[in-house]
Amino acid sequence: MPRVLLTRARPQAEAFAAEVRLHTGLTPLIAPMQEMRDLPVKIDLSGVSALAFTSKNGVAAFMRQSSARLPAYCVGEATAAFARAHGFEAFAAEGDAASLRRILPETGVLHLHGQHISRGLGVPHLAIYAQVALPLAAEALALLATGEVDAVALFSPRSARLLAESLPASAPTLPVFYALSPAVAAPLLPFGRPRICANPGAKAMLRLLSADYPA
Repeated sequence: MPRVLLTRARPQAEAFAAEVRLHTGLTPLIAPMQEMRDLPVKIDLSGVSALAFTSKNGVAAFMRQSSARLPAYCVGEATAAFARAHGFEAFAAEGDAASLRRILPETGVLHLHGQHISRGLGVPHLAIYAQVALPLAAEALALLATGEVDAVALFSPRSARLLAESLPASAPTLPVFYALSPAVAAPLLPFGRPRICANPGAKAMLRLLSADYPA
């Protein structure tokens, strides 16, 4: 059975791997290249009436540091659903920063995010967790080197850059890269033309994989 490499942080990779097994003909290979760690910061909610999140990781990190449940404006439905499941009144944008900016209140918003943020939302913000880079696991490196990985699903520009820096130089064949957005695809352009999701979300990634590798 063909393999798909998942380099997301382990909790997200394991959740997506379950969907891959259910809906595609791929075997997931989990090899996280990032680990989320809380930063030692004080979250001051003075004057804050709403929160903005660009990932589930931001919601999870906030909950570990605060019991407050302010209205949450989220980059996409998956992040919003996660927030709702943990007691937030959550509103979902369309999967990208531009659509999130459009639904934010004019004042009182605090954007809580990871240390490696690609761009802000034009509101006050605070990094509350770090995305610590991890080396690619030996098993994944060995399978890439022998051409035994058929696909790689990538969800962030940083994970794409980390993978691009780790790809074996002498692999007989490269896998097909599946990117959540053009920004995620950019670091992989030297290795061919990545397949890009129609919209930035895990469901779109799953549809793309299942179309190429039906169950």
